[in-house]
Amino acid sequence: MQTDEPLTPPPGEPAVVWERVASSPVPHLERPREVPWPESAEEVARWEDPDDFGRIWHYYAPIFWVCLPLAALGYLIRGMITDPGDGWTGNLFDDDSSGQLWNFWLVWVGVLVWLVVAIGVLVLRVSMTGQVRRENEWIYRHGMPCTIHRSPYDRDGGESGRWPTFIALDHRLDDERAARIHRALSTWLGRAEVQAILDVRPESTVISSSEIFGPEIEGGWYVETAPGFGTADEFAEHRWILVTEPRDPQQNRPTVTTVPLKKKLLKTRAKLRRKAARVGPEQERGAA
Repeated sequence: MQTDEPLTPPPGEPAVVWERVASSPVPHLERPREVPWPESAEEVARWEDPDDFGRIWHYYAPIFWVCLPLAALGYLIRGMITDPGDGWTGNLFDDDSSGQLWNFWLVWVGVLVWLVVAIGVLVLRVSMTGQVRRENEWIYRHGMPCTIHRSPYDRDGGESGRWPTFIALDHRLDDERAARIHRALSTWLGRAEVQAILDVRPESTVISSSEIFGPEIEGGWYVETAPGFGTADEFAEHRWILVTEPRDPQQNRPTVTTVPLKKKLLKTRAKLRRKAARVGPEQERGAA
């Protein structure tokens, strides 16, 4: 059974691991220096949903499913008007019709129920966009850029093989502190008893270094997966993610947002700046 409860106590003797790392020299850890802060909540939305699947899920798909029963309803109404008493589309009030009247009523009831359910789903999906905007705003205000590094632990994916996991480091850590936390997390993740427990936890698991080594060891995270990373070769090009502490106290794990590769980041940012430049004059004209 998978669980995302806190590791209490953490396995793998983390106190021993940290004591050894803290008392020994660690090699320099190469980290990028240009920190990619998001410029707006809308940019965060593009990072969170680069392929615009959210718009499809919230709007286009439910609208499509509303259109289908509307089309069926239109066909039934057309049959009643153009071919009254002729065929199964026009025998609603014709008791002498050769068709099966009860089957016809079932069709109408089914179409109407389908339409009501589809409209309900559309309303629900549209109402959820406000929550998505609030979450993106929270990430924009509180998300912390972190460098991302390959961990020594590859998660067991069953028949799909194994895939890489990651270590995230707060960009505000000085080089020595970052190197020590990276070494401590790498050592801890390399232990068999730790990997056995991580294999049965949810794929979205994010565990902070303070949870593993103690509250004073802050600034590092074990990250199970990052959205959009793909294969290990594709991951090698990614250098940054945002780690955001939860807005809801009931949620006990941070949110991970993948920062796009530099070329795509610049393209997205330029598009949003052009959009803002167009909206600005329009707002001024409206106010005038």
